[in-house]
Amino acid sequence: MKISVVIAAYNAAETIERAMRSILAQTRPADEIIVVDDGSEDNTSQIAGSMDRRIRVIHQANAGSSVARNTGIEAASGDWIAFLDADDEWFPEKLRLQEALLDANPELVWGYCNFFTAHSGIISKKAVFPSRISDNDMFDDYLHAYCAGLYAWTGTLLIQKRVFQKTGLFVPGMKRGQDTDLWFRIAYLYPRVGYVSAPLAIYHRDTPNSSTKINIHYQFMIDHIERHLQLSEQAGRKQAYLAGASKMLQDWIRELVQHRQFAEANDLLIRFGQIVPARFCREISWRMKLPWAGSMVDFYLKSKDCLKAIGRRRSIE
Repeated sequence: MKISVVIAAYNAAETIERAMRSILAQTRPADEIIVVDDGSEDNTSQIAGSMDRRIRVIHQANAGSSVARNTGIEAASGDWIAFLDADDEWFPEKLRLQEALLDANPELVWGYCNFFTAHSGIISKKAVFPSRISDNDMFDDYLHAYCAGLYAWTGTLLIQKRVFQKTGLFVPGMKRGQDTDLWFRIAYLYPRVGYVSAPLAIYHRDTPNSSTKINIHYQFMIDHIERHLQLSEQAGRKQAYLAGASKMLQDWIRELVQHRQFAEANDLLIRFGQIVPARFCREISWRMKLPWAGSMVDFYLKSKDCLKAIGRRRSIE
C-alpha cells in the first residue's frame, strides 16, 4: 500500500503544526503528505512546508474544504487516501493498524476507526464508540453501522483511490455534511467497511454551533435528503438509506427546534414526515408547543435512545 495523506488547511497557522507532527510521528510513515492551502491569509503554508521534506504544499484560491480535499485527491500519487483536517490529530498507530486491517481483508476498499473528541484542548475521557463492538473488524453495511450511531468522521478514513473514480469526489459548495454525502455514496457501491475499534485520532470540536449557521444550512438539509433518495434508489439501496435518512432528519429537526427555528423544523416534517417515526412527529409537536419542557424530554429520550443504540450495535456485531 502507498498511502497519501491529504490535509485541507485554511488560516490554520495556530493548529497545523500539531496536525503535521501527528502525521510525521506515525509508526507506519505516510508515503506522501499533501497540504492544500485553501487561500489562507496567514502563514499556514510556511509552517507546514518547513516541517519535513516529504510535505508538498499546494496553493489554491479559497474555495472551501470540499474543493481543497478534491485537489489533494487528484494530486495524490498513492493508491490509498487518508484525510486529516489542519486542526485535528492522529495517534502514532493510526496508519499502521488500519493498513494491517485492510491488508488482511483485501476485499475491503475503505475503512475507519474509533476516535476521541476534544473541546478547548481538553480530550474526552471516553472514545466516541464503545471499545469493542465487532469481532470481525468490519461492518457488513456502513449504512447499518451509521444508523447504530457508528458514523465515520473524515479524520478516521482510509480509502482506496480508485473508489473515487466510481463514486465521484466531495461535492463543491456544500456548507455542511459534505463528508456524510460522500460516505453514503461509497456505501451504496461498497457496503462492507473495515473498522478499528481502538481510538486512533482526536477530533477538536472548538467551533460552536449557532442558530445563524443552522439557518444558513437549512436548504442543505432538504437538498441532501432529496439528492440521496434518488442516488440510493438508482443504486438499489433506497431501503438501507431510508433508515439513515430518518436518523439524520431527527437530529436536524431537534437541532432546529433547539434554536427556536420552528418554521424550518415544521417544513422538514411536512416534506419528509413519512421517513421519520410517528412518535418523533408527536415529540416535535410537543417541543414546539412547550419549549420550556425541552430539558425533561431530552433526558427521557436520551435514556431511551441509549438503550436502543445498544440493541442496534449488538445486532450488527
